[in-house]
Amino acid sequence: MAIDRNTLDTLNNAGIGFWANLRIPGGGRDIVLKPQNVEKYLADKDGFAAEHFGLTKEQYQDWVANDGYVQCSAHTTSGSRCKNHVSGGSHYKPEDWKKMQGEYCATHGGPGSTVK
Repeated sequence: MAIDRNTLDTLNNAGIGFWANLRIPGGGRDIVLKPQNVEKYLADKDGFAAEHFGLTKEQYQDWVANDGYVQCSAHTTSGSRCKNHVSGGSHYKPEDWKKMQGEYCATHGGPGSTVK
Protein backbone atom coordinates (compact mmCIF):
# COMPACT_ATOMS: atom_id res chain seq x y z
CA MET A 1 0.00 0.00 0.00
CA ALA A 2 1.51 3.28 -1.09
CA ILE A 3 1.30 6.07 1.44
CA ASP A 4 2.06 9.69 0.65
CA ARG A 5 4.88 10.50 3.07
CA ASN A 6 4.43 14.25 2.56
CA THR A 7 0.82 13.98 3.72
CA LEU A 8 1.85 11.93 6.76
CA ASP A 9 4.56 14.45 7.66
CA THR A 10 2.12 17.36 7.22
CA LEU A 11 -0.43 15.67 9.48
CA ASN A 12 2.24 14.86 12.06
CA ASN A 13 3.58 18.43 12.03
CA ALA A 14 0.01 19.66 12.60
CA GLY A 15 -0.17 17.59 15.77
CA ILE A 16 -2.11 14.66 14.35
CA GLY A 17 -0.64 11.43 15.65
CA PHE A 18 -0.64 7.86 14.47
CA TRP A 19 -1.38 5.00 16.84
CA ALA A 20 -1.42 1.26 16.38
CA ASN A 21 -2.80 -1.41 18.66
CA LEU A 22 -0.40 -4.34 18.84
CA ARG A 23 -1.72 -7.72 19.96
CA ILE A 24 -0.17 -8.94 23.20
CA PRO A 25 -1.06 -11.82 25.52
CA GLY A 26 -4.33 -10.93 27.21
CA GLY A 27 -5.21 -8.02 24.95
CA GLY A 28 -3.48 -5.21 23.13
CA ARG A 29 -1.03 -2.38 23.60
CA ASP A 30 -1.29 1.01 21.95
CA ILE A 31 1.90 2.49 20.58
CA VAL A 32 2.63 5.76 18.81
CA LEU A 33 3.79 5.32 15.24
CA LYS A 34 6.29 7.68 13.69
CA PRO A 35 5.18 8.84 10.23
CA GLN A 36 8.00 6.83 8.61
CA ASN A 37 6.68 3.63 10.24
CA VAL A 38 3.04 3.87 9.15
CA GLU A 39 3.60 2.16 5.78
CA LYS A 40 5.78 -0.54 7.38
CA TYR A 41 3.05 -1.25 9.95
CA LEU A 42 0.32 -1.44 7.30
CA ALA A 43 2.40 -3.79 5.12
CA ASP A 44 3.06 -6.35 7.90
CA LYS A 45 1.42 -5.78 11.27
CA ASP A 46 2.80 -8.94 12.89
CA GLY A 47 6.28 -8.32 11.50
CA PHE A 48 6.20 -4.75 12.79
CA ALA A 49 5.00 -5.89 16.22
CA ALA A 50 7.63 -8.63 16.35
CA GLU A 51 10.39 -6.12 15.69
CA HIS A 52 8.91 -3.74 18.28
CA PHE A 53 9.03 -6.47 20.95
CA GLY A 54 12.45 -7.86 19.92
CA LEU A 55 11.10 -11.14 18.58
CA THR A 56 11.03 -12.85 15.22
CA LYS A 57 7.64 -12.86 13.50
CA GLU A 58 7.20 -16.56 14.33
CA GLN A 59 8.15 -15.98 17.99
CA TYR A 60 5.73 -13.06 18.23
CA GLN A 61 2.89 -15.12 16.80
CA ASP A 62 3.67 -17.98 19.23
CA TRP A 63 3.91 -15.57 22.19
CA VAL A 64 0.46 -14.14 21.40
CA ALA A 65 -1.13 -17.50 20.46
CA ASN A 66 0.07 -19.08 23.73
CA ASP A 67 -1.14 -16.08 25.75
CA GLY A 68 2.38 -15.49 27.03
CA TYR A 69 2.71 -19.00 28.46
CA VAL A 70 5.88 -20.94 27.75
CA GLN A 71 5.14 -24.39 26.35
CA CYS A 72 7.13 -27.32 27.74
CA SER A 73 9.95 -28.39 25.42
CA ALA A 74 9.74 -32.10 26.27
CA HIS A 75 8.35 -34.68 23.90
CA THR A 76 5.90 -37.34 25.01
CA THR A 77 6.43 -41.06 24.50
CA SER A 78 4.34 -40.79 21.33
CA GLY A 79 6.83 -38.22 19.99
CA SER A 80 4.58 -35.16 20.11
CA ARG A 81 5.54 -32.03 22.02
CA CYS A 82 4.22 -31.81 25.58
CA LYS A 83 1.28 -29.41 25.75
CA ASN A 84 1.90 -28.40 29.39
CA HIS A 85 3.17 -24.97 30.31
CA VAL A 86 6.34 -24.18 32.21
CA SER A 87 5.42 -23.40 35.82
CA GLY A 88 5.50 -19.80 36.92
CA GLY A 89 2.71 -17.96 35.23
CA SER A 90 1.61 -16.41 31.99
CA HIS A 91 1.62 -13.09 30.19
CA TYR A 92 5.41 -13.05 30.34
CA LYS A 93 7.11 -10.02 28.88
CA PRO A 94 8.49 -10.90 25.44
CA GLU A 95 12.12 -10.84 26.57
CA ASP A 96 11.37 -13.17 29.52
CA TRP A 97 9.23 -15.45 27.35
CA LYS A 98 12.06 -15.67 24.82
CA LYS A 99 14.64 -16.55 27.50
CA MET A 100 12.42 -19.33 28.87
CA GLN A 101 12.14 -21.19 25.56
CA GLY A 102 13.59 -24.68 25.98
CA GLU A 103 12.40 -25.00 29.59
CA TYR A 104 10.25 -27.85 30.91
CA CYS A 105 7.01 -28.27 32.84
CA ALA A 106 6.96 -29.77 36.35
CA THR A 107 6.13 -33.20 34.91
CA HIS A 108 9.29 -33.19 32.81
CA GLY A 109 11.73 -31.80 35.37
CA GLY A 110 11.03 -28.08 35.22
CA PRO A 111 10.37 -25.66 38.11
CA GLY A 112 8.38 -27.25 40.92
CA SER A 113 9.24 -30.75 39.76
CA THR A 114 10.03 -33.68 42.00
CA VAL A 115 11.50 -35.53 39.01
CA LYS A 116 15.28 -35.87 39.13
